Amino acid sequence: MTGGRWSPVERGPRWRVAVGVPPAAEADGWLAADRLADPASRELGVLLEAERTSSGHRTGHAAALTLMAVYAGWVTAAAVLHWALTDEVPDLRAGNVLVRPGAHGIAGVRVREARLLPPEAGEPSVALLHRAVLTGHLLPMAEALHRRTRAGLRQLRGGVAHGCATALCASDAEAGLLERRWRLLVRDAPGGLAALGETTRVRGERDGRERLVYLRRTCCLFHTSAEAVRCASCCLTDRAERLRAYAAAR
Repeated sequence: MTGGRWSPVERGPRWRVAVGVPPAAEADGWLAADRLADPASRELGVLLEAERTSSGHRTGHAAALTLMAVYAGWVTAAAVLHWALTDEVPDLRAGNVLVRPGAHGIAGVRVREARLLPPEAGEPSVALLHRAVLTGHLLPMAEALHRRTRAGLRQLRGGVAHGCATALCASDAEAGLLERRWRLLVRDAPGGLAALGETTRVRGERDGRERLVYLRRTCCLFHTSAEAVRCASCCLTDRAERLRAYAAAR
């Protein structure tokens, strides 16, 4: 794998990434993602407030847990899926990313430059993905949310794991391939992500297609929001019940 230009592929809204600085008329609505690692930053406060008001969360730590899962499942999703399918890593490090807040946290994702990251000498692609997406973006944000709201760090990292898994589980790619790539991604991942949930394959009752699904071992507290519903992957729901619901949904 070598560095070079990256052409974002339109695979659906979850993986949609715009390129370049935003138009002047909307520039004020975009936030620099590298500011989200500062627990006292205005940018982190804006995203937390967007999540709190859209979900109707009553506490800051609950808003932080939901935000972390949503953020990881949208902002860096394109890098996770692109790596899984091509073994290349787009540059979605925090310093290259802009985000626009919206309902449930995120309304848009941009990169300043559309480029692929070159590996260091002898560096496997999964280690490069860890460096770019986890240690270079999501895990520092989880730490900042923990310091700002006192949300549990393990639960926040569970949101990171859930979001990265969702980047794969929402894809129509072959389930076996996605499952193998997920296991490779978490096997030595920083933050202990491997212990925070599991993937498995489920066949849809209506269309007969096999898909990858994720079962969480941490809770994002979304059921305490005004919407008062559990996520499909929620650890508070019995495992067999979650699998039946996943199968019935397709």
